Amino acid sequence: MSDGLSLDHIAITVQDMERAVTFYRDLLGFEVLGQLLLNEGTFKLVYLQAGAARIELFAFTEEGRRDDTPDRNEDLGFKHVAFTVDDVDAVARRLKAHDVPFTVEPVDAPGGVRLAFFRDPDGNLLEIVDRLPQMSPYRAGWEAR
Repeated sequence: MSDGLSLDHIAITVQDMERAVTFYRDLLGFEVLGQLLLNEGTFKLVYLQAGAARIELFAFTEEGRRDDTPDRNEDLGFKHVAFTVDDVDAVARRLKAHDVPFTVEPVDAPGGVRLAFFRDPDGNLLEIVDRLPQMSPYRAGWEAR
């Protein structure tokens, strides 16, 4: 029972708001819903519509800390944000034409999906996938082992 619970938005702190908005709006095609300045302009927020959910971008005048340790799947925490697209290869070609760095080239993956992974201008890992995976390679339900 979910009580109507669904994903509303994710928030991503970025170094350069203009660069980030250009990437998410112009390259990924998300609509800017609005922006807000807080704390006398030292904290900027921009909301973008991303399909049924939204992305909230944060930018601060004070630079935040960056962890340059390479990401590993075994590390705790969020791994990536995934977006459904009609044609993974076409979107990948368009992004590559703008020098977007890919970590995984378009590939057919378990569950009958085609996917690719790339980085936004701040190094956040993003995925494009053509559909929800088929559950046939997965075990049904949950059972702790």
